[in-house]
Amino acid sequence: TDAEMEALESGDDVKSFQSRYQHIAGDLTIIVPYQTLLSWGGRLKAVAVKPAAGDHSREQAEHLVDRFGLLLFSGEPDGVFVYYASDTMSYSGVPNVVIPLVISVFIVLNTMIGSVYERKKEIGIYTSVGLAPSHVSFLFIAEALAFAVLSVVLGYLLAQVTAGLFAKTPLWAGITVNYSSMAGVAAMVLVILVVLVSVIYPSRVAAAIAIPDVHRSWKLPEAEGNRLSVTLPFLMNYREHLSIGGYLLEYFEGHKDISHGVFSAGDLDFRLGQCKVPPEKQHMTASADVKREQGSGENTQEEEFLQISVNVWLAPFDFGIMQKTLMAFCLSPGDPGSLEIRVRMERLAGEANAWRRINKEFLLRLRKQLLVWRSLDLDEKDSYEKLMAAAAAEKGMPVEM
Repeated sequence: TDAEMEALESGDDVKSFQSRYQHIAGDLTIIVPYQTLLSWGGRLKAVAVKPAAGDHSREQAEHLVDRFGLLLFSGEPDGVFVYYASDTMSYSGVPNVVIPLVISVFIVLNTMIGSVYERKKEIGIYTSVGLAPSHVSFLFIAEALAFAVLSVVLGYLLAQVTAGLFAKTPLWAGITVNYSSMAGVAAMVLVILVVLVSVIYPSRVAAAIAIPDVHRSWKLPEAEGNRLSVTLPFLMNYREHLSIGGYLLEYFEGHKDISHGVFSAGDLDFRLGQCKVPPEKQHMTASADVKREQGSGENTQEEEFLQISVNVWLAPFDFGIMQKTLMAFCLSPGDPGSLEIRVRMERLAGEANAWRRINKEFLLRLRKQLLVWRSLDLDEKDSYEKLMAAAAAEKGMPVEM
């Protein structure tokens, strides 16, 4: 070609390549002795084999393909056929392992169910610190997966050590061990899948024990006009509520004047005040007050606790959703001596449906921050308590520590 001629003239190497098979007509073919062809600069392109009389060309073609791995064209009485060799993988004896696999599934299933019922108290602790049923379920799945991976790795190492010890003994004479075989990888994957299948039901049982209810996800209560009130599932004592107050003050201070994240905060303030008890919980609070009075002689209705107010712009900020959020620490009606956090959100701007829908993510983020506070050590909690006391002293508020 012209390109090859230009390459030869410039001194560049011309690389030869093997193209797809092209049939050449008989009138374009010249048959000459191979010595003559090689003397003219020819090269080997193909080999034609004529079987002897009585030989089966199909069997010879299959043998040559297996032996050399070449692409062969065979002219047979039924027509012209193409023979080629490709890498394939076949498994045998699969029905023989079905019953052992089923037995293994039931053994792991029985073990995991027993583990779930033995750890009911542990599941209760997970729930008390705020883990959702799906989180508890995933803990058991992760635990089973960790054991499966460890079992596979230890089994693979044990197989290698055993093969190395017995490979040259009469017991394993003639056996060649392939450590990188795909069958070994498939066996390890099969073990992991068996464990994961076996842990599906126990994980669901653990989730049912965590929250024995038909509702698996938290739902927002219905809004009353432009106001939404929520009680967070988080209990604390008096000293802890000051530390949590300082922690939340720092948290909202870090969200001032930002244009990313779930929300942006502004006009942050705090004060001491009394909680207004909802009508449906007034009888519970009254009974709790009676118990408190019998124990200490103090009237809980006169106690004042921390209240934090902040203006919040919810993401996406293009919607222009703004609300005034009040977080009030109040006595828990169902647990005398403990405080709970009641959050009241009042819509100031933005579309109402979008405001109700987006507030769930804001409350979930606030709840996660409270769980983070639970993980802090005592020194860090004391530092937030001192931060709250210092901020209260600047405003002239009496706070007992």
